[in-house]
Amino acid sequence: MKFKAVQILFAIVLFTSCGPKPSKSIADITKEIDTYISHVDANSDLKEETIEGALTDLEGFKDIGKFKYTVYFDGQSNHLYKIKNVEMTDKTISETYYFKDGDLMFIDTNLGGASNKMYVQKYKVISETKTNAETQKLLLEKAKRFQKNFNKER
Repeated sequence: MKFKAVQILFAIVLFTSCGPKPSKSIADITKEIDTYISHVDANSDLKEETIEGALTDLEGFKDIGKFKYTVYFDGQSNHLYKIKNVEMTDKTISETYYFKDGDLMFIDTNLGGASNKMYVQKYKVISETKTNAETQKLLLEKAKRFQKNFNKER
């Protein structure tokens, strides 16, 4: 009888411990990301590399503006933390991408005067302000391209 009670108790414990884990709320995730961003922005030990150049038309012949691309990373481990991209044509576009452990976490943009913030998890937008689907897709693709380029150079 006692052995059967122990088996039932073991089965209940096993079932509850292997059941679905409650996930964090979006508010908790965005709060963690905001804290992480504050730490990255306050970290003066990050190595900074900047590239500046001209933006050309689609044919590559006519200058239409300029860009400034800055990468922030740990100099010893080459761990990527942040990429800031600024494009200046008839309007200025500023994009800042934050990474943690190889994953995109956050995109902060100023597209022609309109500021937008996108919280990202596994390259999917989980919370954002007023960004259409086409712009979201473009920014996520740019983040992947920037990260791939950074990793290729290291």
